[in-house]
Amino acid sequence: MEIPDQIETVATIREVIDSRNCHALLPNGKEIWGFIGKGQHDFPLQEGATVRVRMRVSDFSYGELLGVQ
Repeated sequence: MEIPDQIETVATIREVIDSRNCHALLPNGKEIWGFIGKGQHDFPLQEGATVRVRMRVSDFSYGELLGVQ
């Protein structure tokens, strides 16, 4: 069985830092740094919103925001 190097999950935005960065909470309560990637279109970040997140399994401290859930 092959272990994936990335996973997708959901997170809740806790604090918006700027138009492309935020602090977000995973379902287990862990806080991460969330960001909209360079090649991705902007979408509005709002505190309390649920967003889809792509994370590397080697580092659960940050995740790329994929869009609002």
